Amino acid sequence: MHYWLAVVSAFSSSITSVLGKFSYTLGATVTQILFLRFFFSFLIALVLFMGFGYKFKFKKFFIFGSLGIVNYGIAAYSFFLGLQYLSPAYATVVYFTNPIFVSLLQTKTTNRKLNFYNAVAVGLSFAGVLIANMGEKAFLQNESLIFGTIMVLFAAFVNALFVVTVSENIKTKYPNPLENSFYTFLGTFIYYFILMSITNGFETLSSKFLLSGFLLAVFATFVPLTLNYFALKKLQSHTLALLMPLELIFASVLSAIFLSEQFNVLKVLGFLMVASAPIIDITSIESQESNF
Repeated sequence: MHYWLAVVSAFSSSITSVLGKFSYTLGATVTQILFLRFFFSFLIALVLFMGFGYKFKFKKFFIFGSLGIVNYGIAAYSFFLGLQYLSPAYATVVYFTNPIFVSLLQTKTTNRKLNFYNAVAVGLSFAGVLIANMGEKAFLQNESLIFGTIMVLFAAFVNALFVVTVSENIKTKYPNPLENSFYTFLGTFIYYFILMSITNGFETLSSKFLLSGFLLAVFATFVPLTLNYFALKKLQSHTLALLMPLELIFASVLSAIFLSEQFNVLKVLGFLMVASAPIIDITSIESQESNF
């Protein structure tokens, strides 16, 4: 049962790039898409926050609101900015270098050192991105491909910083995921509200953007986080991480069905290399832990 929750979470997350791309076809800007996404996410979290009778605590809001701005503000904005110039499946592949960034950053905060398998995983991941990039160039002959790739890679790196920062110490101090989600989405909503006001985004905000914004909030934000939380009650973190590459497959299939995205041998090979890199990395960690 808990394995299926993790699989459904991966599928739910895979629609992020597809819905984001669809929103662009409607004329929405990056800021407008993300404002609506986190406006609805905040409303869902607010209903649960009030329903469970939680009391507002400024310290928790400051911590998780700030973390939300880093991850869902800076990282998400960079991802969607890059998505303007990339196909959804390719953008998902580039972003999936995230576990490798986490692995590298953890060596700076823990006693864990990179071994041969870790190094192979890092090299395989970035080689996969380069090969997939070559395949993507067959369909997009422009310099924007490079800019889009850099933006999504930056988003993956910032998200990795967020993951490493949210250490076990913070999880132990503030263990309630629903309460933490409320503060995270509140901080992110305020961030994008200010950004929308500065950029005059409200003036061109259209009701036709609401559906995709709501779907992004539910299926790409709230549902994956909730399902992962329940899955982790029974599954180990490394088991969940091994299931994450399924998101690449789902994103590719959805892109082919709804956006008629084209594929070639180089793109598929690059996708497989990036997907296999976290498996190699996490398997090596599991092997190390079994030796102790």
